[in-house]
Amino acid sequence: MRLLGAGSIQEHASRYKVDGEIGRFTFLTYDVKREDQKTHFVGLDMFPVRTGQQWYQTSGFKETGLIAGAAQRSYRQTTHVLNRTRYQEVGGTPLNTLRDGAEAEGLKVLDFMDKKTKGILKEHNFDPQGVPEAHCDITQQIAKPVYIEQQTIQTALTDVLETMSRKGFAATDIEQVEKAASSSEIYEQSEQCVYVHIDDVGVKEQKEHRDKKEVTEIKELPDDEKEAIKDKRPTVQNTVARVEQNDKGFTLTGSSVIEVLVFVLAFLLNNNLLGFNIKVCTDGQRSLQDAILSFFSWHPHVTMLLDWFHVVKKFKEDLSLACKGREIRNHHLKQLLRLVWFGLTDSARAYLEAIPATDIKNAKAITRLIGYLERNRKSMPCYAMRAKLNLPNSSNPVERSNNLVTAKRQKHHGMSWSENGSYALTSLNALIVNNAAKKWLQNRSFDLTWAAKAA
Repeated sequence: MRLLGAGSIQEHASRYKVDGEIGRFTFLTYDVKREDQKTHFVGLDMFPVRTGQQWYQTSGFKETGLIAGAAQRSYRQTTHVLNRTRYQEVGGTPLNTLRDGAEAEGLKVLDFMDKKTKGILKEHNFDPQGVPEAHCDITQQIAKPVYIEQQTIQTALTDVLETMSRKGFAATDIEQVEKAASSSEIYEQSEQCVYVHIDDVGVKEQKEHRDKKEVTEIKELPDDEKEAIKDKRPTVQNTVARVEQNDKGFTLTGSSVIEVLVFVLAFLLNNNLLGFNIKVCTDGQRSLQDAILSFFSWHPHVTMLLDWFHVVKKFKEDLSLACKGREIRNHHLKQLLRLVWFGLTDSARAYLEAIPATDIKNAKAITRLIGYLERNRKSMPCYAMRAKLNLPNSSNPVERSNNLVTAKRQKHHGMSWSENGSYALTSLNALIVNNAAKKWLQNRSFDLTWAAKAA
């Protein structure tokens, strides 16, 4: 303690610790006391609060170490590069500290999203689960959406029917497409539509304890048994949604479908988009589709679109299981996909039921495909018409988002994750995709509006 006039300066026992862009460093802090020993100035009040042995991480450190570092590449690589560039290869930031910091930061982003979403829902008279309350009048003000004009539809339909004729389709099939695809309230004007692409992406779940004996035993198993074990391994599921309109977009992430759907609703409300035609694009996962339809059951103009890529994938996989050999599979696959492309689900079902028993080795796979067609009938349009009208037929935007926010960083390379670790890194990468990282680091908040274009 040093005397200062009638008072004194008291040095704190422990040094204040900072993990910054320029490196790790510590410094002393002091209290100033009056003559009566009452504290006049507390040195620690000038700096953010720390607990225990915690190091304060500056916004510069978070930008270089977490956003540009740990969110993009492995913790080990990030730690090595970070400490080397700060000339602190000895005494620099440990790997565990970087990992804990990234996890804490990502979870704060999710917590912010949760609180902001609840505020938006409350402001518009929705409950926290996204259900409109009794005095919610916004649902009564949803106007009829805008569709493509009939003349444009008729021109496209004529081209589609001519294509079917050239490909040798039966007259009954052509008549069926003409009748089903000519409605003026099927094809949305893309400029007046909000496309919501939703999907799950799973990564390997981290075990609490690694059993070396178990690992050795698995390595000694035949390859087919290894694959079976791999398929049964628990996963951490992230749900990702990509909301798009014209050339604008925003990516939302969360730990469950329901959580992300609530985020999507808050985004629609916050940007006055609820009155637009809303097209939800997904794969054929039953639980995901059921959750979406149930969540938006109060909205009169939310429709589903089954992604064409997943339709092809589903038919390839089940026909491979069902048919005796590749040539037989490819023959039936070609015939079925051309029927489904033109929205002929009834004809596709009839074709499946008529496949000769001599071509089939697993009838259950055929039954699954028939069930798949029936279950998704309403969300399987005439894809040929949509293509002719330049309307989207796939959920590619969310596939790209999945890769950017989760798969690229967390899948493959033998990595496994805790739930919090996976959710946190996914949310940090969503900040990057939405060009909101800088605002988050500076203000601890970001706008739930269309993502700003990168500079």
